[in-house]
Amino acid sequence: MAGIFLFNPPGPDNKGFTREGRCTQEAGTWATLWPPVTLTTAAAFLEEDGHTLNVTDYPAIGLSLNSLKDAAAKSRPDFAIWNTGTPTLISDIAIAETIKSVSPETITCVMGTHVSVLPAQALSSGSVDLVIRGEPELTIRKICSCAEKEFTGIPGISFRDKNGDIVHNPDSEFMDPEIIPYPAWHHIDISPYSLPLKNRPFLIVAPLRGCPFPCSFCTAGIYYGKKLRKRPVNNVIEEILNNRIKYNVNDFFIWADTFTADREYVTEFCSELLSRNIKTSWTCNSRVDTVDGEMLELMKKAGMWMISFGLESGSDEILRRSKKGIRASQSKTAVETAHRLGIRTSGHFMYGLPGETESSMMQTLNFALDLPLDIAQFYAASPFPGTSLYNEATSEGWLTENDSFSQSHAVMDLPGLSAKRVDAFRQYSYRNFYLRITAIFRLLKIAGFSATTNILFNIKRFTGWVKGQ
Repeated sequence: MAGIFLFNPPGPDNKGFTREGRCTQEAGTWATLWPPVTLTTAAAFLEEDGHTLNVTDYPAIGLSLNSLKDAAAKSRPDFAIWNTGTPTLISDIAIAETIKSVSPETITCVMGTHVSVLPAQALSSGSVDLVIRGEPELTIRKICSCAEKEFTGIPGISFRDKNGDIVHNPDSEFMDPEIIPYPAWHHIDISPYSLPLKNRPFLIVAPLRGCPFPCSFCTAGIYYGKKLRKRPVNNVIEEILNNRIKYNVNDFFIWADTFTADREYVTEFCSELLSRNIKTSWTCNSRVDTVDGEMLELMKKAGMWMISFGLESGSDEILRRSKKGIRASQSKTAVETAHRLGIRTSGHFMYGLPGETESSMMQTLNFALDLPLDIAQFYAASPFPGTSLYNEATSEGWLTENDSFSQSHAVMDLPGLSAKRVDAFRQYSYRNFYLRITAIFRLLKIAGFSATTNILFNIKRFTGWVKGQ
């Protein structure tokens, strides 16, 4: 059996970063650190196989690169496997050299959407041995079971052969959702993960994989494919109950690229929670064209307290060009319906998509101000590798930089609209949205400011909301 070091690495300057499938974001007022569901799901497979594991989420526990280096030097693992993200790619890849400096025999393996699309870029460092492309857990299991460390027959990986040539093995097949194990949360300390508005611990439950929608800016299909794969509802319910008993957690993020993509599945999930009288609190993300009043009412009865909508823009033309497949009127209906039912709503907007102008950005901001949203996030459109937006941005010469893509920092100079202007308008939007009496009172009601005595913390938190941090 092998010794395996699974980790989420420290971010640049020890900033906290979530790197989870298509979601790579810096922790802040809105973006709480997520429990590392991919690492712990892989750990569950490896635990079954009898391997010795060290699973560490460095951003969550506030440890630095020096701590990671010390851990590698002490354990000298057979395999070191870690998450990477586009915003932190340079520092993520450099970790391989750090590990090799203290444990040269360790096989270094990276995963993530960026390296799945551009594996040669990761292998060019010379210290990365393997790139895991696409859905990683079963591939990790196969890699770690290779007694002779002979990887030529393992699908879903890229590596250098004995001659130094880069080899891309065929893609791996997607997992049968019925074999996905419960994440092995007991390998990490779950106390650092709390909901930003409720200040209660939460865990991720992932019932679905895959996304059939063609949004130009999204990397969802790279990791989990286009086909929707569904775990049995009863298995998901049992995972929730297991988490309540084993980890004393009753708040969950029901994580899928679009949880509401299959109405029948959501109905069965909610009905099962209600019929078994399972009192739990959960949130999810959704498209606006996959819900209606009947469905939202059922979801609320089953414990959903907040829903996050990908609204992107208030301009139908921008929505059309980005292949979002919705209209602004549908966004308005979905948000207003959820609000009427007493469900908290979070709206996610994106500035700087192709066709964006000063006028369309103002149209989006006014649209956001008119909606009864509790929370709004305003991102910069980021052309992540593997998306059609990336292909368009590179072919049109819009990129202002090539190695620091992040949704908090615009990197495209569009015709008539600079990246700097997009960044400035994002900050303008946050100020205009949150410095309103209605927005302040909504946040007070959700966050329970009146029930806490930590005044300084709440002043800092509100300042972060206004700044969009």
